[in-house]
Amino acid sequence: MREKSKTTFLIQPENRIIDEMEDVLACMFWRNPELAEPALKFLNLISENDGLKDSYWSEFCSITNITRGQYDSIISKLRGGGFIYKRNDVWKVSEGFEEFLIKIVEITKKWRGENEE
Repeated sequence: MREKSKTTFLIQPENRIIDEMEDVLACMFWRNPELAEPALKFLNLISENDGLKDSYWSEFCSITNITRGQYDSIISKLRGGGFIYKRNDVWKVSEGFEEFLIKIVEITKKWRGENEE
């Protein structure tokens, strides 16, 4: 069984205006902001094609002009953040990130309700 991936997500970015998916990814790729755009392209390709074979990595690197190391970093961040998962060598979009955020909001609302006087 594969160990769960992890990643760091910047909760309070410098640019507080978040209204596009690229802004969300900028919070994930805050150490390497140049990877946010190819990460979004990767997510869009997965979504548009209902999955993307892992063997597509070479073509994706060529199209986006990134290295294999940068590709691996994108995969690691997206997987660790709950945006994607791999089944049968095909990358799929995951709802893990959204589920995590919903849980955070529920916990915070519950805590506020318990602490209001």
